[in-house]
Amino acid sequence: MNKTFFILAVCFLLAIKTAHSSTVDVGVSEVLEGNMISMDVDSSSNLVKFSSEFYNMGSVPYKARIKTEIYNNTHLIFGGWNDEKDFMPGDKKMFDSYWYANAAGDYFVKIKVYFGNDIKEYKKVGFSVENIADSEDIFGIKNFRTYDNYVLFDLESSEDANNIVIIPFQYKAGWIFEQKVIENMAKDSSKYIMLNYYPSLWSPSTVKLAIASDNGKYYSEKTLEMNKITGLTGLFYYITDTIKYALFK
Repeated sequence: MNKTFFILAVCFLLAIKTAHSSTVDVGVSEVLEGNMISMDVDSSSNLVKFSSEFYNMGSVPYKARIKTEIYNNTHLIFGGWNDEKDFMPGDKKMFDSYWYANAAGDYFVKIKVYFGNDIKEYKKVGFSVENIADSEDIFGIKNFRTYDNYVLFDLESSEDANNIVIIPFQYKAGWIFEQKVIENMAKDSSKYIMLNYYPSLWSPSTVKLAIASDNGKYYSEKTLEMNKITGLTGLFYYITDTIKYALFK
């Protein structure tokens, strides 16, 4: 073998190895990290609002949602879920969640943030509810139907209502059931509503919804059966409900 050719070949191989090593060295490690940077409680009425700001401090994009837990002394009395939000690195986004207090008193809230494959729990924060409104039952629900991971129904209001919050507060243990906020409804109107839920394993059950508005002035509770409609009837409802929701949501 020609000596010059051998030396050139060795130099070529060393150059490839050096270039490869450089590529590995400059790689950026992925960091899954996030933190809640603020949390505010508005308990001026018995429709209590919790506002939490979450910050993606890492280098990995992910989805995140929060769970709001309410305690009376040491007992858990409510757990509510928000919808998921997308977080790119550096994103800061607000989560608003709600709870309807049936009685005045001192309570605690704990926020849990589920992001990526991680969970962060924040210490309990105390708050008091003093102003309990005399509420009026004005909301109705018709045409409630259950699908794999959402329910659809017509929400009716017999009065003008603003800042309407739909709060699932009794449902199957281990499930996620998201809250929903509607800006307003006119008197004697109806609105088509979709609520997302995520069962661990699905089985027929019930869900109890609280519908509150106008800082607790209006309040209704509805218990609904969650049963899927199967066969041709189920397919018919699925098609018509999908079209109806697209047109009237």
